[in-house]
Amino acid sequence: MSKWRLFRLRCDRLDRKVERWLLLTFYALIILTIAIEVFRRFVLNYSSSWGEEMARYAFIYLAWLAAAAAVRDRAHIRIDVLVNLGGPRMKRLAWWLSDIATLILAVWALWLSISPIITSLHFGSITPGLRLSQAFFLAAVPIGFALVVTRVIQSMLADTRRMRRGEPVFDGRKLFD
Repeated sequence: MSKWRLFRLRCDRLDRKVERWLLLTFYALIILTIAIEVFRRFVLNYSSSWGEEMARYAFIYLAWLAAAAAVRDRAHIRIDVLVNLGGPRMKRLAWWLSDIATLILAVWALWLSISPIITSLHFGSITPGLRLSQAFFLAAVPIGFALVVTRVIQSMLADTRRMRRGEPVFDGRKLFD
């Protein structure tokens, strides 16, 4: 195995581990925050101003990380009945068209999502409960789309390598059959 391929495999493993740990961290943060807030509200008759906000923003980051992970595993929602009727060439063409469309959409959305962050930084807006810069939480959208762009490019490169080796394209991991 070449040094470059070994390096790529190590980076891929590290990438997956970091992604999984971030997903787990945000998910645990949501559950912990909601559990604490339920206890405080119903047992202590007191709730915080930051609890709901913390869970909401953790959920937003979790959703964008999960979207990028779904693009990576090609586990996003799709209807591929017509693609499965065709042969390997039809599948390859369909995946390339899908990847190109996703890439265009993600780059466009990434571009559009930067403006609210700049506006928030310019005016110094802060969140009401956490008293942190709103830009930090608005950054979830461009970070998510940047990750989606990265995953689509990785997918296209992997499909190109598979095509050169004569292997079929990666159909993705199915959530349901």
